Amino acid sequence: MEPAAQRLEVLFSKAESELATLSCMINQEFSILAAAQGVDTQVINELVHNVKNIRAQLNQILSEVLEFQQQQQTVMSSMQSQLSTLCVQFNDLSMIIGPAALEAGSDKEYSTE
Repeated sequence: MEPAAQRLEVLFSKAESELATLSCMINQEFSILAAAQGVDTQVINELVHNVKNIRAQLNQILSEVLEFQQQQQTVMSSMQSQLSTLCVQFNDLSMIIGPAALEAGSDKEYSTE
C-alpha cells in the first residue's frame, strides 16, 4: 500500500503543478483579452475561482494521503515489533520445550525395549 500512496502523492503533485500552470495561463489570457476587448470579467473570474477551489481540494486530498501514509507506517512498525516479540518468545519456548521433548522421547525408547 505504501507504493500506492506514493504514486497518489506524485499524481497529486503533478496535478497541482498543472493547475498552477493553467492558472497562470488563464490570468495571462484574461489580461490580454481584458486589455484588447473589455470582455466580461465575471466568467473569467469564476473560472479562476474554480481552478483555485480545485487546487485547494487537491491539497486537502494530498494531506489526507500523507496522513494515511503516516498511519500505515505506524501500523507496520507496530506489527513488526509484535512479530519480533513473538519470534523471541517462540525461540524461548522452543529452548524450554526442546530439551524436555528430547528427554521424553528417550524415555519412551528405553521403556519399549
